Amino acid sequence: MIERPPQLGLTLFHPEELQLKQTGQARWRSLARRPVRRPTRHEQRCDEDEAMLRKLQSWGAELAGIFGLNYRSLNREREGVLGHYGICYEDGSIRIRLRHAKTDRLLKESSLVDTLCHELAHLKYLDHSVRFRRFYRRILDRARELGYYRPGPVGRQRPTQLSLFNSDRA
Repeated sequence: MIERPPQLGLTLFHPEELQLKQTGQARWRSLARRPVRRPTRHEQRCDEDEAMLRKLQSWGAELAGIFGLNYRSLNREREGVLGHYGICYEDGSIRIRLRHAKTDRLLKESSLVDTLCHELAHLKYLDHSVRFRRFYRRILDRARELGYYRPGPVGRQRPTQLSLFNSDRA
């Protein structure tokens, strides 16, 4: 065993300072050699949901402002809720299901905007009366004017949500 002389307490360099450090360029090169990690299906799904939800929140806030509605928040519906596409609460909060029940695909943007407009109309009328249907159509027409609601080629059929109501009475 080799004996070392006792340290005098004075050193010119700290041992960590004597180690070679990677330059910035070398660090970038080593990062570039790493394999690219692809997002998982769950991560992609969450990203899609968040992007769509941000759009709907923005559009909902604007439409609520135009019509003077007590709009508080818009969130996605909880997983596993399949009984409805959207729900509205008296406090101004709205929940919308973003994905198809069977295929788990993101619903079409026009369907989501249609549901948003339907739930916004419920902020004023909590029923499906004639007044509600007229008000819902006004919101939907405004969404179409603003370019938020684009249901498809003109001349096909009425939007699904509107066809649920008997138009003869409205």
